Amino acid sequence: MTARFRRLTAGVAVVALALGGCGLPDRTDPRYVGPAVEPSRAQDRADPPEKPDGATSLSDLVNRYLKTSVGGNITNSDQQDAASETQTRMKTFMTEQTAATWKPTGNLTVVAQGKSEIVQDGTRSTYKVVLTRVGQLDSFGRFTAWPTDSDRTFPAVFESEEVGGQVRFSQVPPYMLLSTAGLQDQYIRQPIYFWEKDVEKPKLVPDLRYMPKVLQPSKRVDEVVRWLVEGPSAWLTPAVDRLSGIETKGSATVNADQSVNVNLISKVAGKSPDDLRKLASQIRWSLILHPPVSLSFENARDTTNDSGGYLGDNSAVVQGDLDQERFAIVNESVRQLSTATDGPALFGPSEWNKAVVSATINRARTRAALVRKVGNKEQLFVNADNRVPTYVEVPGMTAATLSRPVWIDRPAPRFLIADGASLWAVTPPGAAGEPPVRVAVPGPNDTELTNVSAFSVSPDGRRVALVIGGKETKVAALKFENGKLTLGEQHAVPNSLGANRAVGWLTETSLVIGGEPNPANGPPEANYSLVRTSLDGTGEEPLPRKPEKPSAFPVTELSARTNDAAKSLELVLVMFQDKDQARGVYATSVDPIEVDAPGGGTPSPSATQTPKLIAKSPFYAD
Repeated sequence: MTARFRRLTAGVAVVALALGGCGLPDRTDPRYVGPAVEPSRAQDRADPPEKPDGATSLSDLVNRYLKTSVGGNITNSDQQDAASETQTRMKTFMTEQTAATWKPTGNLTVVAQGKSEIVQDGTRSTYKVVLTRVGQLDSFGRFTAWPTDSDRTFPAVFESEEVGGQVRFSQVPPYMLLSTAGLQDQYIRQPIYFWEKDVEKPKLVPDLRYMPKVLQPSKRVDEVVRWLVEGPSAWLTPAVDRLSGIETKGSATVNADQSVNVNLISKVAGKSPDDLRKLASQIRWSLILHPPVSLSFENARDTTNDSGGYLGDNSAVVQGDLDQERFAIVNESVRQLSTATDGPALFGPSEWNKAVVSATINRARTRAALVRKVGNKEQLFVNADNRVPTYVEVPGMTAATLSRPVWIDRPAPRFLIADGASLWAVTPPGAAGEPPVRVAVPGPNDTELTNVSAFSVSPDGRRVALVIGGKETKVAALKFENGKLTLGEQHAVPNSLGANRAVGWLTETSLVIGGEPNPANGPPEANYSLVRTSLDGTGEEPLPRKPEKPSAFPVTELSARTNDAAKSLELVLVMFQDKDQARGVYATSVDPIEVDAPGGGTPSPSATQTPKLIAKSPFYAD
């Protein structure tokens, strides 16, 4: 070990896949505090990574090096300075001789660190570490998971020596590598938005990207516009329109009040006023903190079309207070868990609200569905009248086990349900006497879906998270054409659970996945069965973040309330069902959801607590 590092503690740091900035309240209703959006920064100020000087150990130096590659995925001609600066910055970690000959190959690859050791040979120290390729970042900020297992893991060697009192690398891997911590710390997780297609009143749909913090804010705007012009990620394409006929003229302007002006070629001014308003709103939603956006054409300011009214363009924006009302199945009947208000009429006492296994209701409280036990099978029933609890059987919608049904308003009002094999869309009765109609939702080219055991629909209604065979989670775009729903290509969401059983949307671009613990993650007392992760599988963390006791209850189904897209910090509520009990997620624990028994307010003199009933299959209104 070098003399400099012999004077310091050479602890080995392991980079973990974790999403920072999150927390949970101690108690009250089950809820999870989502991450705050990146705070506003000074005008046109970049955020560079740490330099090699000041590293406290050889492992710290390696960790800094694996973060300093931020921006290495930028290869477009308009940002050549950033691409050149990345390699220049990385070479500051190397000796002059190594820097002169280092020529990395391949795209910027995100890696996770594994087992490591430090080998001392005289005045040289060598850091050997096993790296696992997680995925790659392309020049449009898209993250793609590493496609194969054969070359995923490889040994990496960082040889060091002391130069002028500072430690530098005399050998590094011949690749552009970024640690998972570097992706977390040096990039902004930033969705851009595209208009949905094939509907009368389209809304915006997010597409997750990663913005390097080393870019100045005005350059970030330029990147966003370039990404929008390039188009959506391949898997999202069936549900959204491409942006066409847009070309910028010079760089965007970020004003002192953080508002943005995008300068376009004069030809764009010929678009309709509605198209120009939608363009300004699309750009505004695609920028962090959603600052006001105006347009100019060859430096002539457009004073009539701007991004005002942008909140109405996103289905994930909550009108009024966030609906936190909870429901569950108690004694085989649907029950509203809050005692503050009467439950909806559709879940009132009736012959239908019996033998219920699971249920759903829309937020307007006008549509509801019940999965009921009939004999040795489960059967779907949907309401026939929104004023009284009257239900009708959905012909053929019977199976040994059905998923909890889900209601969607967009792109078309339907119930969705899975039977362990297919995903079904059910059109409720439009008038008295009309029967509900069920239709299988196919995959691309009308292929039949198989092994769909659970699912959840995004707030925009154009993306579906699927649990396939109880083993893996995938997402797919929901295409709507000529009144027919179709799923696009399925995109894997890697996670560390041993089995996947349930899924929900925490934010527009992140999921909560529940299942069974993976023995590879550690002993039972340190294991978990519920994780939060981005749509691409990055930033995974167990829920709750800091449990006081094991939180490895096997999850069989779950329900989550998605955050408000317009707020930088929002509560996202999570409940799930294990084998026997509904549970809520709290700051440091996962606790049972219990309901007072009828008449439980007056316990017997010998009782110490109000009698409780077990709640099952908890859910929020869709």
